[in-house]
Amino acid sequence: MKLSGLLVALALLPGCSTHPITGRDQIIALPAVQAAHADLGYAFAAGVQRIVAPPACEQDCGGKIQTLASFTSRAEAIGARLEASARDLAPDLFGRIERFQIEVDDGIGVATGSSAGGRVVLGAGLVGLEPADSVIAFLIAREMAHVIARHAEENSGSSIVFSALGMLLPGINFIARFIASSLGSSALTGSWAAQQQREADEIAITLLDRTGLSVRSVALGLEGGINRARLPEDEWGARYLGSAQRVAAIAASPARYAVIVE
Repeated sequence: MKLSGLLVALALLPGCSTHPITGRDQIIALPAVQAAHADLGYAFAAGVQRIVAPPACEQDCGGKIQTLASFTSRAEAIGARLEASARDLAPDLFGRIERFQIEVDDGIGVATGSSAGGRVVLGAGLVGLEPADSVIAFLIAREMAHVIARHAEENSGSSIVFSALGMLLPGINFIARFIASSLGSSALTGSWAAQQQREADEIAITLLDRTGLSVRSVALGLEGGINRARLPEDEWGARYLGSAQRVAAIAASPARYAVIVE
């Protein structure tokens, strides 16, 4: 058992590298294993959200279905434009995934998610926020950015490394090893969570800029292109507000994203 854990850990160590876009060192060894691990993590998280989400349709189902179909159509069209930008910005990405799959899930409420394999999911509950196209575009771009920056693989890489190292802990049983490796992995991923969020926001802005949507337009959309009164007071809602503040700060600076008025 100890030997196998050591071999796994040693196999992962050479995979530490610097991401060409984020410029940050990441654990991205064994990409096929990590991609599968990250996709399973997304599926589990989505499943949990389905358990706690309210029923998708209690009354006026016909109207809700039509509204959801319209929202899905908008998301798919916006996603197609953003994928073209992603192919230009990060062509190496499409050596790892075939394409982005834009989905609307009526089981996860007001939320968004993505997987290392290129799935980008919008919760059907977002319809209730009455988002402008610029808001939908930003939410999709932000999830694409997580895939481009390999954040899911980075997080799963941490989990795999700590699981392997947990096998080497002497004198403790399996449950204790599992707890120790889980706590270590959570501490490490938590330490870079804010940086991942910043990277995702900045890459999203770059993607949107390449579609012709200026950072000022995005900032205005995130501020007024959504029904703020319906924004949930949860982790996703806080993440939305954090992104809105960051984009507004970037829009206010005379940097590369500034709009030139003739």
